[in-house]
Amino acid sequence: MTELGTFLKQRREASGLTLDQIQQTTKIQKRYIIAIEEGDYKNLPGSFYARAFIKTYAESLGLDVDELYETYAKDLPKIEPQPTVQLSRKQTYSKASETSSRVSRWVPKVMLVLVAFLLMTAVWYVVKNLNFGEQDASPAEPPSSGVTINQNEDVPEEEPVEEEPVEEEPVEEEPQEETGPIAVTETNGADLTYEIATADKLTTEIHVKDSPATYVGVRDTSLEGPFLAPEYPNQSKQNPIVIEDAETDTLRIRIGLIGGVEKIVVNGRELELADSPVTQNIFVKRVDAE
Repeated sequence: MTELGTFLKQRREASGLTLDQIQQTTKIQKRYIIAIEEGDYKNLPGSFYARAFIKTYAESLGLDVDELYETYAKDLPKIEPQPTVQLSRKQTYSKASETSSRVSRWVPKVMLVLVAFLLMTAVWYVVKNLNFGEQDASPAEPPSSGVTINQNEDVPEEEPVEEEPVEEEPVEEEPQEETGPIAVTETNGADLTYEIATADKLTTEIHVKDSPATYVGVRDTSLEGPFLAPEYPNQSKQNPIVIEDAETDTLRIRIGLIGGVEKIVVNGRELELADSPVTQNIFVKRVDAE
């Protein structure tokens, strides 16, 4: 066994998870999970898949993969170089000839269409400019009505009536509070960002299921200072986990197994949780209400 496999096995058992639960969560066959815990990488389908399986397994346990890779670098399977396939001169010439022949078949058709278009344009221009009988284009004078208008006669002008402007009182619109579930505003890998427009501080409730057990850690985005919630709610028996009036505009909620969370409520509104079996980093940001 390797130190990496021993560490992963201990974390799995400490979380109360069985091999069957890990298989259901990660979609990795149980025999591959056992091979990772025993460090028997030759039974895995290649070094690339071995490293990918280790990454998925570690995420399902709520572990930091980059830190894990750095700590147990000597126990990770080495990446095998992929063979480079080079085409022979004959194959290269054959592909170039095939491309050239396809182009040469289309050139005459394109030229034929272009010539036909030019001919139709020329015919239309000639027909348009033919003179099929001259017609007197001078406009006919309208018949005289026999009424003489004296242009020197003064016509009294009507004085315009000035209308007093009516001042309209502005109508103040009361801001409407948003209701209903809060949808994801941004997704980046395992990071999901939610935004809630409110002037109040963030109050969060995390309702955890009895099974399967999951890891929960709540901190501000600086990742410094103490946790705002316990890491293992099934051990502390605090359910739901409540963080009232957090002194930060952004909360970072790390969930080791999202299937173990029933719901998350922020300021009375429920988050739309993504359907994913692995680790999630949920960021809840408070923005000013307009």
